[in-house]
Amino acid sequence: METMLCDYLKNSARMYFGLTPIEVRTLAYELGMKNNLKLPENWMEHCMAGEDWLRGFLKRHRNEVALRLPEATSIARASSFNEKNVTLFYDNLKAVRERYKFEAKDVWNVDETGCTTVQKPPKVIAQTGVKQVGAITSSERGQLVTVCCAVNAVGQSIPPVFIFPRVYFKDHFIRDAPAGSAGTAHPSGWMTSDNFTFFLRHFVKQVIAIYLLFYCLMACK
Repeated sequence: METMLCDYLKNSARMYFGLTPIEVRTLAYELGMKNNLKLPENWMEHCMAGEDWLRGFLKRHRNEVALRLPEATSIARASSFNEKNVTLFYDNLKAVRERYKFEAKDVWNVDETGCTTVQKPPKVIAQTGVKQVGAITSSERGQLVTVCCAVNAVGQSIPPVFIFPRVYFKDHFIRDAPAGSAGTAHPSGWMTSDNFTFFLRHFVKQVIAIYLLFYCLMACK
């Protein structure tokens, strides 16, 4: 029965409806009641399995299930990731690769991430019993800065693009950024259609420079 319960938990998690510890304990109690098992008194009193059972269950099946923190996933994203859409994507990808003869260096992955201007301080050793321990940072609340990067299938990358939460961009914002980086501004600090167009122009400029350098090196050989 624990094996069946373990399989059910794994299937639920794969469908983005994983069960919380309380729900697992309740399900274990209902499973025992349906199968007319002799259950402990505390199970009958609280209508759920005990915490000690859950710890033992996770220990017995530690190679299959564990307590994990799920990543928030929208319904649209979860419902779109199905066999039909994935098959259609790879069919289109195969047709495009065969038509244009793309090589690994021509396949680029672009992604964006948010960075805060205030980093979380590490743990420190302080006096026992003190109610609050502080650490100096540039500010208590940071601002979001979006960073957009691109890497191709052979490991080549281009300098990133920074999107600052400002109305106007100033050159000194990227003074200490990697060489060749570019920056722009938007009041929210998020990626928008205009900012993405700016990134595409930066991408084309950097990729052409990479290819020119590659061909120059090949010519020298």
